[in-house]
Amino acid sequence: MKISANALLLSLGITAVTFANSVGDARISFSTKGPDRYADGSVVMDGECYALVWSSDGKFDGFAANGECIDGYDRIVLMAPVAKDGRCPPVLFQVPQAEAEELAGGQYAVYLLDTRIASGDTVRPCGTVNGKLALMNGYGATSANLAVGALNSKKAEEIAEDKAEGQIASVLAAVPADCAQPRIKSMRIEGDNVFLTVENLKGFMRVSSGSDLSASDTASAAVETNGGDEDVTLVMRKPGNSGFFKVIRNDN
Repeated sequence: MKISANALLLSLGITAVTFANSVGDARISFSTKGPDRYADGSVVMDGECYALVWSSDGKFDGFAANGECIDGYDRIVLMAPVAKDGRCPPVLFQVPQAEAEELAGGQYAVYLLDTRIASGDTVRPCGTVNGKLALMNGYGATSANLAVGALNSKKAEEIAEDKAEGQIASVLAAVPADCAQPRIKSMRIEGDNVFLTVENLKGFMRVSSGSDLSASDTASAAVETNGGDEDVTLVMRKPGNSGFFKVIRNDN
């Protein structure tokens, strides 16, 4: 995964360390009005990530469920687990001068991520682990593309910032390349929930659902699985009177 280890993040209004040799850095400020939401309609949880990404051609092709960029030429420059009260507070993404010069000619954008993981009755954003994404349920662009060079500061404009529902992580993460996917063994419906019995493969699994076989409308939080002998039961809210389901796994 191409994640910058040198990019810096300053959260405006919060005490921050002063970094030496930063006068030539590229700076991108951003915030959202909120409430921002996940694809299932729930409000973004505190600690969720907003990511600064870069693409050489101005078209970021998205993420796989393991958190890696689908297009090897795209890059995650910086990830900020800063969501608070259903929005992105004012933040300043700071890209070191050398890296900003390397990325000259491409375009940046800010994305809202869905990194929720379920454990028992608790759901929380996984965010970053040792500075990297451990998993990805879904994502959505929250800013327009912009070009920023070294020595420059710009504001990333929120997309359709006047809309009442805020930004949405509406795109489901793709199946990671070369990652075995589990077999769904059975399904039952109880009340408003759908229970899927799934082959137990080690990693993280989430259920996606939709109105057709592409099953691309919404996804559940990820569940960590241990690869043991017992099957795994995954729970998804029933999407109306009919729908299609699939399970997406990553094995980081």
